[in-house]
Amino acid sequence: MGTVRTVEVRPVDPADAERLGEALAAAYVAGEVIGPDDGYAQDLRDVAGRLPHVVAVLAAYDGEEVLGGLTLTEAGTAEAEVAVAGELEIRMLAVAPQHQGRKVSLALLAAAEELGRAGGYDALVLSSLPAMSSAHRVYQRYGFERVPARDWVANWDPEALANGTAPTLSVYRLPLGEDS
Repeated sequence: MGTVRTVEVRPVDPADAERLGEALAAAYVAGEVIGPDDGYAQDLRDVAGRLPHVVAVLAAYDGEEVLGGLTLTEAGTAEAEVAVAGELEIRMLAVAPQHQGRKVSLALLAAAEELGRAGGYDALVLSSLPAMSSAHRVYQRYGFERVPARDWVANWDPEALANGTAPTLSVYRLPLGEDS
């Protein structure tokens, strides 16, 4: 009988920041969301650089192994893309390719929800590229609702913006209030 593997989500140990960054970048590259030399890969890898500026960076662990993670940020910060006052935004959610299919993303979402409730936030919010259809299914199964009125056009590629080929990101929201 195989070893029972467990997933524990907690704030990333700063000593694990580099390993988490590599896992996040590997997931985005393996999922063909970005290329290996894309500037966003460097942003994903820079976990230590964002730690002082965000609410939290959560990592999923199996023992000492880093499985994946996410960043939580507030409206009005440089890291936030879609959060409005009272919302906690999930950014850079990814699971290392070799650990996908273990429900790690669900454990990360549950930990983000718990942190959001404890912090008195009204909702969790996130945005996602059109190509991330499997992630969209995870968000909807978890209880996030699509908010098409808040969808936004990616603004990081001026040429794509100019020629109309920039992708539109879908916004998802999970209310955290008592009546949710």
